[in-house]
Amino acid sequence: MSIMATEGAQTMRNQLNQILNSRLLAAIFALSSVSQYAEAQTADEAALAEFYGSPEMVSIATGAAQPLRESPAVASVVTAADIAAIGATELNEVLETVPGLHVGVSSVGYKPLFSIRGIHTQTNPQILILINGIPLKNVFDGQLGGDWGRMPVTGISRIEIIRGPGSALYGADAFSGVINIITKSADDVHGLELGARGGSFDRNDQYLQWGGNLGEFDAYFFLERHHSDGPRRRIGADAQTTLDAPFGSAASLAPGPVSLNLDNTEARADISRGYWRLRGGFQEVNDGGVGVGASQTLDPVGRGDGRRLSADLSYDNPRFANCSIPDHHIVPSRSPLLLAREVFRELAGDGKAVDREVSAC
Repeated sequence: MSIMATEGAQTMRNQLNQILNSRLLAAIFALSSVSQYAEAQTADEAALAEFYGSPEMVSIATGAAQPLRESPAVASVVTAADIAAIGATELNEVLETVPGLHVGVSSVGYKPLFSIRGIHTQTNPQILILINGIPLKNVFDGQLGGDWGRMPVTGISRIEIIRGPGSALYGADAFSGVINIITKSADDVHGLELGARGGSFDRNDQYLQWGGNLGEFDAYFFLERHHSDGPRRRIGADAQTTLDAPFGSAASLAPGPVSLNLDNTEARADISRGYWRLRGGFQEVNDGGVGVGASQTLDPVGRGDGRRLSADLSYDNPRFANCSIPDHHIVPSRSPLLLAREVFRELAGDGKAVDREVSAC
C-alpha cells in the first residue's frame, strides 16, 4: 500500500510539474511576444520618424511651443526643407499643398483667395495672416492688400497653419483659420548665398541672403527681386461683350489676354543680441497688372503699385516664460488705469508682494 501511495504521489507531482512548466513556457512566449511587439512598434515609429522627419513643434495653436501631434487644433507645419522639396517659389504655391486649404483668385485684380473648409470671401477677412506672430491686415476691410500672395519663400523658415477657428486666441479675424509665417534668422543661414531663376513669360528672379555675426549681434539679411509678364490667359468674353450685342457696339477688348505682369521686391532683416530681437520687412509691388478690372472687363493698361513696411522689437527671456498675474489682481469693476497702478504699487511695495509675483513665474 505504501508503494502504491508513493507512486501516486510521484505521478501527481509529475503532472503538477508538467502543468507548471507548460504555463511557464506560455508566460515566457507571451512576454517574448510583447517584447517583440514593443520592439517592432518602436522600429515602426523610428521608420515613420525617419520618413516624415523629426516631431514638429508648433506654437500657433496655443501660443506656446508643443509637439504638433499634441496640438489642440487641426494644424500643419511646412518647413524650409518642405518648401525646397515642393519646388515652390511663392507663398501661394506652398499653401496650395496644405490639405483643406485652397487658393483661388478674386474676380477683380486676380488677388489670392484663401479658402479653409469652404469659407472664403473676396477680401479674406476670415483668415488671419501673421508674419512672426504680427498680424498682416488692412484695417479698413481686413484684406491683405496688394499682390501679397506672390511673397517669395526663399526667406521663410517655416509656415504654421490652423485650419479651423482660432478666435479664442487670436480674435475675430481668425474665425476661419490662421497662417503664421516665420522668417529666417542667423541660425538658418550661415554666410552669403546668391541665386537666380528664370522661366516662361519672361520670368526672372534674383536673390541674396546672408547670416552671421556682426560683432556682438546675430544678423540675417534677405533681398529678392521678381519680374514676370504673367501668363497670357485669353478671355473669350467679358462684361462689355454682353453690352456690345444689344447695342451693336464693339467696345470690348475680348477675346484677349489678361494683364498679369508683375515686378516686386522684398527685403528683410533680423538682428538679435541676448534676449532682444529687432526684425524689419519691406514689400513693394510695381507695375502690377490688374487682370480683370473693377468693371469686369479686360484692362490691358491698368496698373497697381503697393508698398508695405513692418518692424517689431521683442524681448524673449525664458525666465518669464511661465509668468502670470495672480487672479486677485483682476478686478472687473475697476478701471485699467487704477488696476495697473495697484499692481505697480504691490510690486514696488515692502518686498512681500514682489516675492509673491516672482513665485508666480
